[in-house]
Amino acid sequence: MRKNLYKILFVSTIVVLTLLLVQTFTGIVHVKSLAGVTVEAEKPKLTFQNYVDGTFQDDLEKYCREHCGFREWFIRLYNQYRWSCFRETDNTTVVRGKGNWLFEDVYVKDHFESLMYNYTNDTAVMRSRCETEALRLWKMQQLLEELGIHIFVNINPGKDVIFPEFLAENSLYTRPEGFRAYNYYVKRFDELGIHYIDNVAVFKAIKDTVNYPLFYEKGTHWSNIAAVHVFDSILRYMEDLSGQRLHHLEIGEKYQAKPRKPDKDLEDLLNLVFPMKSSPYWYVDVTVKEDPAAVEPILLTIGDSYFWNFTYNVPLQDIFRNHPYWYYNYKVYFDSANTSVLDLDLDQELARADYIMLNYGTGSLYELGSHFLPKALLHLCYDKAGIDAEVNKLVHKIKSDPEWFAENKKKVEDKHEDLEQGLYNIALYMISRCPEKYIEDFQGDKMPTSRNKDLKILREKQRRSCK
Repeated sequence: MRKNLYKILFVSTIVVLTLLLVQTFTGIVHVKSLAGVTVEAEKPKLTFQNYVDGTFQDDLEKYCREHCGFREWFIRLYNQYRWSCFRETDNTTVVRGKGNWLFEDVYVKDHFESLMYNYTNDTAVMRSRCETEALRLWKMQQLLEELGIHIFVNINPGKDVIFPEFLAENSLYTRPEGFRAYNYYVKRFDELGIHYIDNVAVFKAIKDTVNYPLFYEKGTHWSNIAAVHVFDSILRYMEDLSGQRLHHLEIGEKYQAKPRKPDKDLEDLLNLVFPMKSSPYWYVDVTVKEDPAAVEPILLTIGDSYFWNFTYNVPLQDIFRNHPYWYYNYKVYFDSANTSVLDLDLDQELARADYIMLNYGTGSLYELGSHFLPKALLHLCYDKAGIDAEVNKLVHKIKSDPEWFAENKKKVEDKHEDLEQGLYNIALYMISRCPEKYIEDFQGDKMPTSRNKDLKILREKQRRSCK
């Protein structure tokens, strides 16, 4: 009997190892990928140097761990065991609340006024940063209106703001001198007359009256159906800003369906075997009302992931001539010609936009504009020759300061760049990130006096081409 048991165990072990090897090298069985962002290890190439210093062995071990057959299944099983038995997870992005509601850690930190500490330990510094962005936005708003372009902020609530009753008791995120970017910006926007939509206030007002969910227990973003109603309001707000008539949405009756992206994105990040219990998921079908008198403008959106809900549910291509989306002012979507903001001609992009929407959740407001505002402000005031002149002035200052020059020279040499071109690139980056620090015309709360005449010409050409 014992011998048979040993044989069974031996054969079973050989079968399991064989299956693992076959799956590792062939991937013959389709395995669902793990949710979340990962950076895959590259297969290392053997060289004499990495063999001698031991890095080849380390890199190979890491690669093999990540490409082991059925790795995803084992991870899901382990995650399910920890979640079911101990209500624990290794995913630090997801925070479990009451009733198994899930929250993103960024919004939990923001709720308990501790997200500021991801950026600085000094409330005065954080307040100063927000004030700088508010003033930049105020100046941009007026400069863009001179060109017939309208910019506004669409502030989106985190789930923590609307459903704080489901947050767990705070034991992790309390820090002294708390600060919330949302509270600062709303007050300052009102004082400066900046155009914005406060969906935080709207959601709080309708929370107990709407017949559809604003958020789902297992997601971090607003629900898809809530996003549809928000975008309908955005269109009406855009009409009020410009006086133009836009297409409106025809929103159908709600219906229950299987969860759609991203209504349970936090649950997906847990990478469990079995789905979690949740309330029903509701959706609506959306069409665009036919209106021959409506214009089809260009909407440029810079912002965080809250914009995706619009794209999943609203036929934006039937409302706008173009609707490029600059995700955190870095990656470009819905633009067939470009994938990176770095590849764009900013003058051209500003000139062709009719509306610019800064679309941010309360947890992302600490990075309002994602460095778009200072660079755009610079281009609104200076043409290419003007920017070039200011950059060369800064390069001269760098060269005049031995310590500053040595520091930046080392940066250039480390990149193996030409010295003059490298210094120019550094100076351009510095001015584009903080023009107030290097150009007097941008300092304080006064409007800049200079204007980019080339941009005005481009804008006039854009208007004529659309008639």
